[in-house]
Amino acid sequence: MIQNEICQIVEGLLEIDSVSPDKTLEEIDSITFIRLVVECEQLFHIKFEDEMLLTAKFPDLKSFIEYVQTRAGDGTE
Repeated sequence: MIQNEICQIVEGLLEIDSVSPDKTLEEIDSITFIRLVVECEQLFHIKFEDEMLLTAKFPDLKSFIEYVQTRAGDGTE
């Protein structure tokens, strides 16, 4: 569930039709990344740790999804 919602957010931010959890976050600029973080914080009622506010912390979308699931207390999809 969280995975699908995050993929939909990324699709909207990047204006693409579909995105895979294997997608690298290297091609996402810093402003778009922060928008993704803010949307996830609001949607899942979580707070990212300051040191996690870098795309370099997430080699791909899957690792980002896993972090959000951990912060949300939901280790499932």
